[in-house]
Amino acid sequence: MTLPDGGPAARPPRPARPPAFNVPSVILWLTAAFVAVHAVRLYLLSPFNDAWLLLNMAFLPGCYGSADEICQLRASGAGLWSPLTYAFVHADWMHLGFNTIWLVAFGSPVAVRLGPWRTLAFCAAGAMAGAALFELVNPDLVAPVIGASGTVSALMGGASRFAIGSPARRPGGGMIDARRRLLGITEVLRDRTVLFFVLMFFVTNLVLGAGVGGFLGADGQVAWEAHLGGFAFGFLFFGFFDRSPRAGRIGPGPA
Repeated sequence: MTLPDGGPAARPPRPARPPAFNVPSVILWLTAAFVAVHAVRLYLLSPFNDAWLLLNMAFLPGCYGSADEICQLRASGAGLWSPLTYAFVHADWMHLGFNTIWLVAFGSPVAVRLGPWRTLAFCAAGAMAGAALFELVNPDLVAPVIGASGTVSALMGGASRFAIGSPARRPGGGMIDARRRLLGITEVLRDRTVLFFVLMFFVTNLVLGAGVGGFLGADGQVAWEAHLGGFAFGFLFFGFFDRSPRAGRIGPGPA
């Protein structure tokens, strides 16, 4: 094709290809930390050292004020750090894999909106909220609770305030926009999609408390109380971390 004067026609610019792998770095680093801890336990530690690590990183609700022999074997500061560190310990690769999938899915829009440091603070608070509710419901249970599902549940609760349902969809594109206005709690619950998501989360955890994945106790059961604690925290208190939303979009297409 040539122009009327005989010169070559200018080709229209090709549209930019969407990135094939678009996950915020803070989510990748969290995932790497979870994988590293599990790999060290599995491949580098002896059974004795692994048991010691589990004893001191896992959350044991019954060890607060208990004289149980197991509690006496823990490091003196385990009661302080374990409500956070238990999120880095997983039962097996399947447990870790499920948590990683949900971490990427719901952590990505939250991380784009909050930025890395507030995302880390939000994740830590979600883990501790999950541990707090589990402690409230099971104060005498001396069994390790492990897994990042309290954090993941908090991310689900936070994302439901802006990234799920019709108010968060861009017309025509169906992409999640992290810049959308944070909706109020009553405003969110008037959206049928969000309401269905919240109800399904609670019903699933209450009915399938012994299912696969999520927080695992010593007997392999899902600690649904910790799920609900993390989700409720994320849903109710996400606004405290959302002081100045960052621009950005999750999904294909130009920003």
